[in-house]
Amino acid sequence: MSSVDIEKMTKEEALEYLGLPPDANDFFIDEKFWKLTKQYRGRNDKESEDKLAELSAVYNIACGRRDEAVRKADEREKASKFLGKTKDEWKNYFAYSWLKIVVIIAVVLCIGGIIFSMFTNRYDASLVAFGHFEVDSSLLEAASQGDDLKKVYVTSVNIVVPNEQKQSKNIYADQTLSSQLNSYPNVLITDTMTYKYYFGYYKDFGPVYDDLKILVPSELARLTEPVYLSELEAFLFTRNYYYSQGIITEEEYYGEKNHSPEQIMVGLRIKDASLGEKIGIKDLWPDTDEGIIISLFSDSSSVEESEKLIVNLLHSLSDNN
Repeated sequence: MSSVDIEKMTKEEALEYLGLPPDANDFFIDEKFWKLTKQYRGRNDKESEDKLAELSAVYNIACGRRDEAVRKADEREKASKFLGKTKDEWKNYFAYSWLKIVVIIAVVLCIGGIIFSMFTNRYDASLVAFGHFEVDSSLLEAASQGDDLKKVYVTSVNIVVPNEQKQSKNIYADQTLSSQLNSYPNVLITDTMTYKYYFGYYKDFGPVYDDLKILVPSELARLTEPVYLSELEAFLFTRNYYYSQGIITEEEYYGEKNHSPEQIMVGLRIKDASLGEKIGIKDLWPDTDEGIIISLFSDSSSVEESEKLIVNLLHSLSDNN
């Protein structure tokens, strides 16, 4: 039977072609199709491929799929459309895409809010705190301000990375953090569990550390200690985490590791973990008591302002100690 004949074939003719009675149900149609195609499957010759294509076309007619597709196409053609989609298509689109849309809207609003706040309020500097902790923004903001920085913009996100301690996670945390970092803050504050996974966001702290030795020598020595990390170490931490979460395959796990082993200073660790709460940061890791880390953002617009902010934080920590 030619392809032209199949295009014009009725359901009754398709059933007859398959050797089935006019009242055959879906079960018998499926079973007969399976038996007829069995002898042609797995062959690579053109004759077998043509026969399979022909049987598949007849099967679609016999089980009513062709007529249903035609009916839906006709209905869609007649239906009113908006931006190329019918009302039902838009319903399906939003039903399956609502989460993505919510995330996009949330990120856009967050970025817009940060930019709007920074420009309309003319902040002198900004700080992003990210890690598994609760942040009292007003308290942290007060600790960051001083004679040279009258207004400091503070934002925070409770992000859980890694999650060996099985803590509750915010599904929007990654998107929120990305939007906050897009505001180009001066200073970052994170915790000792989290900092290893964000190496690319740190500026070498060494030059600022040398200045702090002159500006706040007693607070620096008593309250803090340097934290060092290499690109290779950060890569290995991140790779192992992604592999444990099933984000990368075993092949990717053992892939190229062309990263520098040279350590740089990525920040200052506040040695007394309890001091964090006195400037508004409460650690939520249940089995960790190692304090917080203060770092410079890699694309900070002003290292000078960043330095002033860190000095204010160290003075606040010293006053509260």
